[in-house]
Amino acid sequence: MSVRLFAPLPGRPLRRAELAAVAALALAGSLWMLWSHAWQVTLNDYGLEAMRPLVALLHARIWLFLSTAPAYGPSLVLRAPFALGASLAHGTELLVYRLSALPCLLALAGLAVWIAPQLRAAGRGWLAILLTLAVCVLNPVTYFALAIGHPEEILGAVLCVAAVVAALRGHANWAGFLLGVAIANKEWAVVAIGPVLVALPGQRIRALLVATGVGGVLLGPLALASGTLASAGARLTVSDGASNFYTQQLWWFFGTPAHWTLQTHDQVMLGFRFPPAWLAGHAHILIASIGLPLSYFATRRRMPRENALALLALLMLLRCGLDPWDLVYYQLPFIAALLSWETVVKGRAPVGAAIATAAAYAIFEQLPYHLSADQQALAFTIPCLVALLVLSATVYRFPLVPRSTSMHSARTCASAPVTSIRSAIRMPGTPSG
Repeated sequence: MSVRLFAPLPGRPLRRAELAAVAALALAGSLWMLWSHAWQVTLNDYGLEAMRPLVALLHARIWLFLSTAPAYGPSLVLRAPFALGASLAHGTELLVYRLSALPCLLALAGLAVWIAPQLRAAGRGWLAILLTLAVCVLNPVTYFALAIGHPEEILGAVLCVAAVVAALRGHANWAGFLLGVAIANKEWAVVAIGPVLVALPGQRIRALLVATGVGGVLLGPLALASGTLASAGARLTVSDGASNFYTQQLWWFFGTPAHWTLQTHDQVMLGFRFPPAWLAGHAHILIASIGLPLSYFATRRRMPRENALALLALLMLLRCGLDPWDLVYYQLPFIAALLSWETVVKGRAPVGAAIATAAAYAIFEQLPYHLSADQQALAFTIPCLVALLVLSATVYRFPLVPRSTSMHSARTCASAPVTSIRSAIRMPGTPSG
């Protein structure tokens, strides 16, 4: 059964010419984002992890690709057709990277174009539509995902949102297909399993079977090329090593302060902390396993199905906070889910997503130049906990104000109509006192 995602307010539909203008702006913004920067493809993560496997795939050296591809190798398979032309024309490494990243940006642009007519149907104007376009197409977090060499993060964010939306509309096969592709694209998409199941009561087994089949088809060849089960598991899962402990995450103050000396300044930054022993190697397991219990709790709290997108935003933000190796582009799935919930479900401008984008840019890319390590951790922890609290109140229907205050407000509101009625039934000519 499909869910009506929002109650439309008075508003005329978006005309075809207006929708074409939105699509043109989205396309132009995506191309500008991709071609206005000379990405250092030989130095970023793409050059270290994905460039050689992608070249092998484009030259039909399948076994070399399967044996050398990173855990997100299926993402390269999905994007390779876009880069094939550059390879056949002997294009530069930068051109191959740009064309392989193009479908990721087009997916995010397509999300904005899909949202635009729904915003107009909900009675919102061009300001809301343009803000949606800006968050999707001109997002500085997207820039850093491309600069660091992980365009698959952009595609994964859109795939997770699309899977939940398909589930809300009752399309179990599409929801399972999109979820399976998202997990094969990047493993953190397992976090979206819970929201998809919450949004799709009655057809959950079918969606899970489809997702398992799609993920198996895409990931299976990489696992077989690994030789042994142990090496396949180590290759297809990214372990959180004990040395990866960044400031912008919730575990920071549980770490042990390191001893900085002049001799170690090249290896240990001032104010650095070592991760606690009980966390090393377990953070990613915790992130992957926490989604289903929290999703089940949402159903016990009788969460409306359409808030599955808010649940997705909550889990994606929690994933960022609980990962000791939290980077700026990790925030993209959270921002995409929050934007979709604000616009598609609530029918309003994505102000929260815009604020989250600005906060991520400031916290990860600007404040580190001005704050100590502990101050950077606080700059992340405080807004992260506030956002988690607000999203939890929405998903689990917890009141953000004390019950006594709520009851007092309710009594005040209840007494207002009585006063109005008494005023309305006064006899004409009676002094109002």
